[in-house]
Amino acid sequence: MLHFLSKIFKIVGLACLAYNAVASELMFLKEGEAKPVITKADVDTVFISDPEVADYQVIDRQKIVVFGKKMGTTTLMLFDENAKTLVNKQLVINQSFTEITQQVQLHYPHAKVSISNVGEQVVLTGSVASEAEKDGINDLVGELLSKEVEKINYTWVKELAEDEIIDFMTKREYKGIINQLEVQTTKQVNVKISIAEVSQTFMESLGIQYGTGSGGAGVFVNPILDFSADDILTGITALGDDTVGQVLAEPNLSVISGESASFLVGGEIPVVTIVDGGTNVMFKEFGIRLELVAKVLRDNKIKLSLQPEVSSLDTQYANERYSLPALKTRRAKTTIELANGQSFVLGGLLSSEDVETLRKIPLIGDVPILGALFRNTETERNKTELVIVATVNLVKPVSPHMIQLPSIGRTSNLSRLFQIKEPKNSVVTQRANDILATGGFKK
Repeated sequence: MLHFLSKIFKIVGLACLAYNAVASELMFLKEGEAKPVITKADVDTVFISDPEVADYQVIDRQKIVVFGKKMGTTTLMLFDENAKTLVNKQLVINQSFTEITQQVQLHYPHAKVSISNVGEQVVLTGSVASEAEKDGINDLVGELLSKEVEKINYTWVKELAEDEIIDFMTKREYKGIINQLEVQTTKQVNVKISIAEVSQTFMESLGIQYGTGSGGAGVFVNPILDFSADDILTGITALGDDTVGQVLAEPNLSVISGESASFLVGGEIPVVTIVDGGTNVMFKEFGIRLELVAKVLRDNKIKLSLQPEVSSLDTQYANERYSLPALKTRRAKTTIELANGQSFVLGGLLSSEDVETLRKIPLIGDVPILGALFRNTETERNKTELVIVATVNLVKPVSPHMIQLPSIGRTSNLSRLFQIKEPKNSVVTQRANDILATGGFKK
């Protein structure tokens, strides 16, 4: 009984193998494309279910050529003289993209792109060198096929102004095109902004001023009947102030091509207002800020739009109802195109302000020589120089042990007091580097 069942299973298995051998196989053809079909036995009969989609030409007894005529599907079957099925293929005829492929290879000779279709949908597959090539091929195919296009704009959101559209970041999506192109190497851009400001203030005051204690120089507030020489205050002024200040900020930020990034080191200050008996508190950011979007072009040129800003606290305006802080801000916004490793001066400012003041007692102060005892002069000069420089580089990730973090050489109070140099603890430093090399985790 078991021997009989095993024979039955063998017969069923052979039948399944025979069915699989003649089961329909897919053959893909483009309009106007031809492919040979070769058999081991002589062909007696050729059958095509839809001759308007594909047709054939007999070459010899064991070889025929099938060719596509229009988009669609049909079935090709070959039989021998005993009506045994030799070939059973399902022919899928796709649209021909020969001319479009030629244009893609002409404009992008190093790209490996394959164009096919599934019904009305066009599929782009293959690999390209950069995001710029991927977007360029997508636009080229979409325009050549006259597909409906939808623009996706990148918008720079602003708090106190209208949102701004960055033109070079605009992407186009074509209806009916599926872009499956892969970028071989993702390009990353590092941007360093150097903001240097030097300000100089010079003030000089020389002379003699008269007045009363409560009124200040040049103001006499006592009643005339009670006025006496003892009420007059004389101030001799001889001042000279010279102040120089420098602001230097160098924010550094990396971003993938085609993406945006932002950077802020600073804080938030509260702004308190009272409206209709209610208190409102809003927070205003200040410090060193950098916002940018970058895109690497086909020739490795880098196009970026950036907005660096350095702000610091200034005068505070406050009363019973309001508390309004003021910020001193240096800001630039521009769009530039640079090569790898190049620098560019985004903006510069040279501001010079001179103020000269002469205070005197009328009539007496105009008397030559003697009038100098009743005059006071002041000179004030403000000079500011501001330069903003951008430097861009194409960068690649590095291993953790190559990263150097800022550190401080710790010393004791006694060593600083008596200026004794302490040896550096190389064991502690090496241990810290080992932890950083593993991503900051101890193993």
